[in-house]
This record gives sequence, C-alpha cells and structure tokens, in this order.
Amino acid sequence: MERNYQLLKDVLSVPSKTYQEDLLIQFICDWLDENQIPYYVDTHYNIYATKQTGENIEYFPCVVAHTDTVHSIDTINIKEEMLPNAQGEIKLSLKAYNDNNEPTGIGGDDKCGVYACLELLKELPNLKAAFFVAEETGCKGSFNSDPHFFTNVGYAIQFDAPENNMISEFLMGKPMFNRDSDFFNVGGKLITEHFPGDTKYHRHPYTDIYPINTMYNISCFNISIGYYNYHTRNEYVVVDDTYNGIKVGKLMIEELGYTKH
Repeated sequence: MERNYQLLKDVLSVPSKTYQEDLLIQFICDWLDENQIPYYVDTHYNIYATKQTGENIEYFPCVVAHTDTVHSIDTINIKEEMLPNAQGEIKLSLKAYNDNNEPTGIGGDDKCGVYACLELLKELPNLKAAFFVAEETGCKGSFNSDPHFFTNVGYAIQFDAPENNMISEFLMGKPMFNRDSDFFNVGGKLITEHFPGDTKYHRHPYTDIYPINTMYNISCFNISIGYYNYHTRNEYVVVDDTYNGIKVGKLMIEELGYTKH
C-alpha cells in the first residue's frame, strides 16, 4: 500500500503543545469531514471517529493517538534529512526548523500516531479511532474518555512508542495484554516478523492505552511509530519506520478481526 507522504508532512507541520492543541484538533476534524468519516468531539476536545462500511460489527478495533506534544508553539518548516534508525541505517527522515533555522522538535510524539490513525481510517472498512488531548501531562484526555464510545471496542492499538521495534508491555506496572492469549499470539508474531532487529518489550510510564485498558478491560498494544530523540529539539521521524508501524498495526487488525480481546 502506497502511503500518503504529503499527509505525513502536513500533520507534522501543525504546531501543537499540551493545552494548545486547537490547530491539530481542527486539522483532524477537517480531514474527517473531507473523508466523510463520522466523528464527534467531547467537552475535553477528545475526538472520536467511527468508520463502518455496511457490516454489522459487534466489536470494533480502535486505533489511538494523542494530539499534544511537549514542544513550544513555533513555526514548523519540515526538512528532509538522512538520519539513522535504531539499527544505524541511514534513512530518509523529517526534522523541524523554525524561520531562524533552529530545530524546534517535530512532534512525532505523537503526530506520527495521528497520521497512522488517519491512514488506517482511510484504508480499513470498519474502524474506530480516538484522538486524546493532554497525554503528556498524565493522560488527562483519555482518563476522561467517553465510556459509551468504548462499549463496542474489542481491543486498541496505540501508535506512541519511539523508534521502530518497541512495544509497551507494562504501563504504570500494569500489563496491557496477557501473553497467554490469542491477542498476544497474533500480535506478537506479526511484530516479530515485521519489526526490524530484536523486538523490545518495555515497561513504560504511561500512555493513553493505560486508562483505556484499566477502565474498559480490553487488551491493548502500544507500538513504535518511527520518531527519534523525542521530547528534544532534535527530534526527527524516520519515514520508513512510521510506514512500517502502520503496516504492522493494519496486519494486526486484519488478523485479530472484529472480536473482543
């Protein structure tokens, strides 16, 4: 599947910082309108989209990203550079500079995740997507998520791990999935097959699937989506790694299907 490279650059070009996320929220809403995908925005400014194509779906897969970054609001000029991935390979990458040619941090954490969700909403026939605000300050948006939206969600995949071969197995000390389950057997096999190098299963502090897993009792993956040097001005995005994270997420959804995990 050919990816929309311009859309990736467009998403990464939108400045967003925690509690100053209005431009990215509007970008997502405009894109959903243009692509005729139903959605709504709650009082916290979380966005919930549901794409359904003619089928009676009992449980939807749900993809997740957050709309804030840690970087100060500034002009973002995207430049193409050749930079290393986690395996030391030099790859086409995107990095952000302001009008004074100073690096600003591109905000791949988690605008790469936003892009991944938009691409999958475009491609897959039946999918839910949640875009949460204020993740960087303790998952404020997802802790206040709409329970009704998740009543028919079977599992969730978030695109908010750095580099190209990481999985968040534990968040806040809590497992996001059971290793003795079809969910892990299917997802873990695809991760091993399609992520480069040795897959790293991590204990991370938190991201939005932590409250989702905790409150709604569904299995969740958080997987790498190609951003490097996150939370620094020299953050960059390796394009192939972002694309590969989307591919892995799509394969997971196609194999896990419309069931509850």
